[in-house]
Amino acid sequence: MRKNVVLSLCALLVLAVGIAGAAENYKGFERGHSLITAKELKQLVDAKDPNLVILAVAKTVDYRLGHIPGAFQIWRSDYEPEPGVEFPYEGMALDRADFQAFVRKLGINQDSKVVIYDHKYDSTRVWWMFYLYGKTDCRVLDGGYPAWKAEGYDTDILAPDLPKDPGDFSATTALNGWWVSMSTIWRSKTDKDYQLWDTRGDSEWTGKKLKKGAYAKGRIPWAKHCDWPAFKKPVKEGGNDTEFKTAAEIAKVIEEYGFDRSKQQIFYCQSGVRTTTEMFALYLMGWDPAQLHNYDGSWIEWSYFHKNLPESGGILCEACGK
Repeated sequence: MRKNVVLSLCALLVLAVGIAGAAENYKGFERGHSLITAKELKQLVDAKDPNLVILAVAKTVDYRLGHIPGAFQIWRSDYEPEPGVEFPYEGMALDRADFQAFVRKLGINQDSKVVIYDHKYDSTRVWWMFYLYGKTDCRVLDGGYPAWKAEGYDTDILAPDLPKDPGDFSATTALNGWWVSMSTIWRSKTDKDYQLWDTRGDSEWTGKKLKKGAYAKGRIPWAKHCDWPAFKKPVKEGGNDTEFKTAAEIAKVIEEYGFDRSKQQIFYCQSGVRTTTEMFALYLMGWDPAQLHNYDGSWIEWSYFHKNLPESGGILCEACGK
């Protein structure tokens, strides 16, 4: 009997090591462990892992139409300050104290296994915020909710109750450089050690479209353009761009657009959400986090000052020529 128990334990150990190795090398990524597949997540759910916390980054209507059982719904208004409180514009990240309070309400502890999923591209924004405040082991569901549904797994329409006791997650001081301000954007205009990337769609980049929340059309003149879907591939069911390409495919994207690994990389979009898709992709590829920077204010902040403080100097908007 004792021999059989030992053999069983050894088998479990080998299985665990095998799973860890597979996660580490998932799709050929150097940091493949930061992604999780629907099958892996289902195993954690079925095992009733007490440390597992699933976050559905979804609008209420999408969440109510179906979500992964046990997942807590969160959306941008939950982890952004109200416009006018700290900033005159929307879309910024919560400060350390407020983010900590928000996370603790979800029952998240220091050792919680946090899995984040979405319907399109918001999960990496939440991953970025956790990383900003010291929790660097969160995982993103590759393929998001469409991948879970494609496997035929059960879904739920009822929201779980929030934990009675708050979690003990302790947010650290914001990681230096993970978030940058407008001053760094101005620096990137002349500093050859920086590459500035506009991750928005073509219509925003060319100034044909003014997205709600922005104050002007256009783009930062010295930025390069790389639309965020370049790093993802469509999921067959639903066609949402939620699944990341393989490391080999992303390496081709990096070469095609001219990302220089020797330089500092700054990303902006409308409000610092789509930017994190590209940051996360480079992180998966093994790039140094210290060279990846999210301009959190992004086009909303830039266009706000373009409209309200035109005397700030310099050409702020290429498309409108002012």
